[in-house]
Amino acid sequence: MTTTKLAVLAVAAAFAVPAYAQMSIPGVTKTKEVEKLSKSDISKEMVFKKGDIDKCKDEAKKKEPKVSGNMAARFKVNTDGTTTDITIVDTKLQSSAFGTCLSNKIKGWTFTKAKQKSDSYDLVTTF
Repeated sequence: MTTTKLAVLAVAAAFAVPAYAQMSIPGVTKTKEVEKLSKSDISKEMVFKKGDIDKCKDEAKKKEPKVSGNMAARFKVNTDGTTTDITIVDTKLQSSAFGTCLSNKIKGWTFTKAKQKSDSYDLVTTF
């Protein structure tokens, strides 16, 4: 294995990026097309979405300082990596500042492309 390939793999491992999601560098990396994103695959990519979740928490605390608890959002990932079927599981929190913000953030998220749409992924967070 060349030094360049080792460097690319080391960077990918350091950031917990799935092997199939590595940046494609002609002649250096080969990405395999994944059949379907697993919950584990999505969880690994969720590391990069934490900033969006934290922003929603901060905004919600300003608008509704007394609201706290757990929030569960459910979504799927399309074959093109975009999100779909987004729901806030707790109906009392769907129209809350946090629920609205989180739902809007999830709509803009992208994940690794796959041949098949993913199963539902549940994101649970405390605020």
